[in-house]
Amino acid sequence: MRRPARLGGVLMAAALLAGCTTTGDPREGGLFGWSEAKARDRQQERQNRVAGEQAKLAREDARVRALEARDARTERRIAGAKVAHEGAEAKLHSQQMALLAKIDRLESESPTPASASRARTYRRKVNTIAAQTALTIPQRSERLRAIEADIDTALEWLKQ
Repeated sequence: MRRPARLGGVLMAAALLAGCTTTGDPREGGLFGWSEAKARDRQQERQNRVAGEQAKLAREDARVRALEARDARTERRIAGAKVAHEGAEAKLHSQQMALLAKIDRLESESPTPASASRARTYRRKVNTIAAQTALTIPQRSERLRAIEADIDTALEWLKQ
């Protein structure tokens, strides 16, 4: 009777082994449930996932480099615009100082108090226009040129 019991035990173990699913994960399935093919498939899947993440990382790195390059170009443009603006401001200031010198001359050469008062009015206009930052530098410069034409006319009239 021992033989049939052994045979029954062996048959039961064989049925259990045949019914067990194989896995590629060494943490599951034990010694008899492990499959090398499934393990390779699992490794390949993980390698594919890593490769996908590395590709994503490479795209992000390229995007960062592109943004950094764009930032550098923008900074250079801003610096160039700042230099140009400072140059235009200096030119406007020079124009203002030249006009004020002409106004000083007009005031000192004025034969009457009325013409001296007119020179002081020009001085206020020049200083007001130069200080109007709501206007662009070219707009302020154009307005100063218009006043300069009036001052030049007044200086020519004094010479006569």
